[in-house]
Amino acid sequence: MNSPSGFDFVNGKYLNIDPVKAMFNAAWFPEALHMIIGAFAATGFAVAGIHALMILRKRNIPFHSVGFRIAAVFGCVAALIQPFSGDLSARFVSRTQPAKLAAMEAHFITGKRAALVIGGIPDTKNKKVDYAIEIPGLLSFMANRDINSEVKGLDKIPLNEQPPIAITHYAFQIMVGLGSILMLVSLMYFISLFRQRSRVVRSWLMKLFVASVPLGFVAVEAGWTVTEVGRQPWIIYGVLRAADAVTPMPGIRFAGSNADCSICAK
Repeated sequence: MNSPSGFDFVNGKYLNIDPVKAMFNAAWFPEALHMIIGAFAATGFAVAGIHALMILRKRNIPFHSVGFRIAAVFGCVAALIQPFSGDLSARFVSRTQPAKLAAMEAHFITGKRAALVIGGIPDTKNKKVDYAIEIPGLLSFMANRDINSEVKGLDKIPLNEQPPIAITHYAFQIMVGLGSILMLVSLMYFISLFRQRSRVVRSWLMKLFVASVPLGFVAVEAGWTVTEVGRQPWIIYGVLRAADAVTPMPGIRFAGSNADCSICAK
């Protein structure tokens, strides 16, 4: 949907369909990698948090201690390497879907040394982001590996091709924010392993894992919101718009109904 391939779209018809090429399109590797690592992080932290809760309640401690260590290692390693897959995915988006990147960062004005926006409330009327922390040049560097490079803003994208800015921006900030929290907990966990911290600190760390149980799944859902909402108004990017998909086609009707059908046209 984000990088359609494996077919030809001619005169409103899909021809020469190749399911293998459609599946393994240009976006499959960065998206699949990011999702798989995210799933390991979310599931690892959720399972580790449940075991941590049982340990805190002193329920079958030997069993839950082993279960906690296994899940925590998988979840923490995934959380720490997730930014690398996220960077790969973001760079792909910057090349192929500049409107999505601009909405993710609420980047309204095209320019060089584009700032990375952290938090904030997008003001679409005045084309700015209120209450945000901006790091000059970092978005340019992350997108193009050049701090002085130009990053396309929403001002260069037709209004009817812009995704919902606020939802995309907030979802992206939630994903990155929660991912950063999981990274911080992961660092604390590995530091505690190497330093062999006292039982009191371990108890505090266990409570952090319990509190982190839902965070990975919320981050995953926020990421999917960025992927799908950020693609709008396209259902199939560059091929089929949402408005085109619901436009009735003459002479096509549902069986037993007077309603026009645009989906069953073939």
